[in-house]
Amino acid sequence: MKKLLPYFAITLAFGLFLILRHPQVFSYKFDQNLIADYLRSQDIEDPEGKIKDRITLSDSDLYIASGYMYATGEDPTGYDFQVPALIKYLFGFSIVLFGNPFFVQIVFGLLLLFFTFFLGLKLFKNQTVALIGTGLLLIDPVFGRMMDGALLDLGQAVFALSYTILMLFYPERYILQGVVLGLFATSKFWSTAVIFVFLTLTYKILIRKEKINYKKLILSFLVSFVVCCLVYIKSFINLHGNFNFLYYQARVLKFMLAHNSAGKLGGPIILFVTGYFAPWWQEGIKRASEWSFLWPAGLLTSLYLAIRTKMKDIKFFFYFVPFAFLLLISTQVPFPRYFLIILPFLYLTLAKGIVLFLRKLV
Repeated sequence: MKKLLPYFAITLAFGLFLILRHPQVFSYKFDQNLIADYLRSQDIEDPEGKIKDRITLSDSDLYIASGYMYATGEDPTGYDFQVPALIKYLFGFSIVLFGNPFFVQIVFGLLLLFFTFFLGLKLFKNQTVALIGTGLLLIDPVFGRMMDGALLDLGQAVFALSYTILMLFYPERYILQGVVLGLFATSKFWSTAVIFVFLTLTYKILIRKEKINYKKLILSFLVSFVVCCLVYIKSFINLHGNFNFLYYQARVLKFMLAHNSAGKLGGPIILFVTGYFAPWWQEGIKRASEWSFLWPAGLLTSLYLAIRTKMKDIKFFFYFVPFAFLLLISTQVPFPRYFLIILPFLYLTLAKGIVLFLRKLV
């Protein structure tokens, strides 16, 4: 029971956070008119020019509308096809059951806090560090932003963190790794899952010199592929089993490359460090409202602790991940919410630095 007390405290803190700062997550009611708006939104292709009253919807509304359509029987490859369907399905099922897609965000938010605390305990064997890191994540503006919209980044961060924990602390759980990787890959565009697979395997093989059971690793990849296919079971049913999942992913990749609006190389890095970015839709420089000075502070702390840590020490991997991730996404559009996936690593590292600093003062 004593081990569960921190999780009860985190749940209570998260509940108060929602009630005081984001009460709309409980009161939101789905409006059927959103479907009509979606069908004349920017997401609908109209080569014949039949839609005369185009409107622009937010990503959140696009995901809510398309998710509801999936949950009520539409083929996920027919609407908002370029974005993986898993979390949108969850939004849709939540609407069907409760009339509110934000219950999914509440569950994902609590899971991300739980996994962050759990990782802190595994890494540092220190409950204080784990709680401080979790608390910093809770008050982060990007985390809060996830409670204001039905976006995919929160669920993706949950799957990324859980996959990383499984890979590094539970290396023999190949089946579970495959399941989580499949969920990770179908939560948002699969390239991010590829990045995490690359980082974890590179570290385990080249740095820690671990012996990898490649048969079981391939098995986990096959399991992840099956999970990805199951998300599109409706498409397989509609085509009587003849749905070409790989061709579909190639179509998605082609679409993403053709619609890449990224500007200058390194835009995400500049945004992360300074809070400023060059908008791709207008001239000039803008300040991101969700930026936090704790991000560069955490990055500096990660650098400091990485220098003081042996590379084979598993903590080194978590100090290194934010740098590697920022470098690998440096060609993408700079969006603050894209950083949510590395914030658990960053805040646990910052919490460790804070505790070390306070100990030196005492």
